[in-house]
Amino acid sequence: MRWSSTPVGMVPTRTDYADYREVEGVKMPFRLVVTWTTGQNTIALREVRARAAIPERFARPAPYKPR
Repeated sequence: MRWSSTPVGMVPTRTDYADYREVEGVKMPFRLVVTWTTGQNTIALREVRARAAIPERFARPAPYKPR
């Protein structure tokens, strides 16, 4: 449960984890349900990989250099 302060008061967000499976010796949730005051999202994962290579397109960008 997470509470966020808003102009109308505190708003709760709840995250429930389920369908735990072992991934390289660690139990990982493959189903997450996020609920807030006006809705709900379900995230269902098909695959979780530990120590997977990160594609180059997600590499850290070069540092900013002012002109």
